[in-house]
Amino acid sequence: MAYRKAPLKIVTQNCRGLNVPERRTHLLRELRKKHVSIALLQETHFKEGTQSRLRNRHYPSNYFCNHPMSHKTGVAILLAADIGFEELDRMQDSLGRYLFLKGVIANKIYTIASIYVPNKRQAPFLRNALQQLEEFSDGILIAGGDFNTPLDPILDSSTGHSCMSQRTIKSIRQSMEDLRLVDCWRALHPS
Repeated sequence: MAYRKAPLKIVTQNCRGLNVPERRTHLLRELRKKHVSIALLQETHFKEGTQSRLRNRHYPSNYFCNHPMSHKTGVAILLAADIGFEELDRMQDSLGRYLFLKGVIANKIYTIASIYVPNKRQAPFLRNALQQLEEFSDGILIAGGDFNTPLDPILDSSTGHSCMSQRTIKSIRQSMEDLRLVDCWRALHPS
């Protein structure tokens, strides 16, 4: 199918579990209603082999990465039928924390990444994941996820501060900047 020549609309969402049929139905309905082209999902909580339940005619190309023994993590990338995605390569974390997908949309190469950073030791995990992403990526990079990291504690936390050192936060920001990734929350809420 040929790409529909409209801007790509991208959404990233922490789902907090999609094993309940009503949650899957609601998610797919909302994505369709908002004309989402690419959905980057975190915390899908799927058990291995059950993710096929998150598929319909509007989002037939779905990619999943799950923890093999637990259903506490999990990430996914859902692609709308009308973007005409052709997969070239993929890379995933063995613990269901990131999924990188490389492919072609409208004759351009894209790398799409969905990342779910653990609640502890975020900086080393994110540094490693972003290094893997940098080595894997090609073309236009689209990355989203739940980084569990307050990049701007005043905006990103209820207390206005973080238990992470400013040095660690600065290091994470630098890693993101090196890949030319933008904190969209910060872009929408400049200080």
